[in-house]
Amino acid sequence: MSATRITVVRRRTLLVVLLGILLTVVAVSMWMSSGWSTVIKIYEPTGFRADEVLSGSCWTGSVAAQRAGAFRCMADNSISDPCFSTNTSVACPMGDPAKNRGVLLNLTEPLPTPPEAWENPPDVDNPQPWYMELSGGGTCGTLTGTRPPDYPMGCTIPQMPETSFYCAFPVPIAGQPGRYATLCGTWEPETAQIIDGQIFNVTEMWL
Repeated sequence: MSATRITVVRRRTLLVVLLGILLTVVAVSMWMSSGWSTVIKIYEPTGFRADEVLSGSCWTGSVAAQRAGAFRCMADNSISDPCFSTNTSVACPMGDPAKNRGVLLNLTEPLPTPPEAWENPPDVDNPQPWYMELSGGGTCGTLTGTRPPDYPMGCTIPQMPETSFYCAFPVPIAGQPGRYATLCGTWEPETAQIIDGQIFNVTEMWL
């Protein structure tokens, strides 16, 4: 190969490398300037659609949503948590709270009051969501039974094994105001720790 041919090949290779670097810088700049942030919503049962109407009662504040107006309730020996007060009834959303539908309980007893129930409002500055969505399509709900310490959210994440997958409460991303992330993984009972940990951006959370 001639010296001229070698020079041309080297120049083309360098151009490809420089172009790749430029595209990476542009992509990062667009991402940083996109204004993306975690959406934080406070759930209210206004407009709730009942898929099922039952009679039941609530005896304490919610374990999943530790905030005023949220309760742990029972109907026909089945526990619903969280449920949210709507005057003479409570709405117990099932699945994505954006759909605002689930079980409506007509109360047979008055709702509990503090200290048996929460009186603190939702805290958007220190959020502890009862439902959240992750980048890539994962969804999580707060577990109200046995759960690993510090990993209270049970999650379903696409392309992950259908084993128990747990996530921590979201925390702010350093240097990126308004953005939250969470650490997720599978629980290893023998070592009592999370393994195969991965970090996910939190796109939306409900308090």
